[in-house]
Amino acid sequence: MWSCLYASLLMGCAQVTPNVVEERECDSKAVARALLQPSQFSGAQGFRCVVVARDVPVLKPERTAPPDASLNINRPVIEVSKCLHDKLQSRFNLPREFYKISSYPNGSQTLALVNPFTQVEGLQIDVVKAGMSQSLVNIYSNGTTLSQAWKKFPELCR
Repeated sequence: MWSCLYASLLMGCAQVTPNVVEERECDSKAVARALLQPSQFSGAQGFRCVVVARDVPVLKPERTAPPDASLNINRPVIEVSKCLHDKLQSRFNLPREFYKISSYPNGSQTLALVNPFTQVEGLQIDVVKAGMSQSLVNIYSNGTTLSQAWKKFPELCR
């Protein structure tokens, strides 16, 4: 490897890969085992692990459309999410089947209104970490009409 590094500094070097017969899908546990035992990851066993995307956790809500309303709040994500949930409950008295809360590994959360019969999500409120004690609240209408009251809803948790 070091000889390849020195040669690449002088004139470039192609990486030489071991003799691989096939590629197999491996989940994150298999990749972790392979990292602990490199001979199983490729070469000696005749196959190479290819990580599948479905095993990768979503770190934050990913949206393709821009938010219909957005607000920065100087409070941590968990406090803002709890406040929004409490306000939703106290103002609208919605049964649990009419909304859904999704949590992500990085602490972000999504509060969504749900049609209990079709399970289709309407209004979505993302609370994303924007700093140490700061949150960014994004509201998405998902094709529904968004009133001024809903656009100002996150201001109740400033």
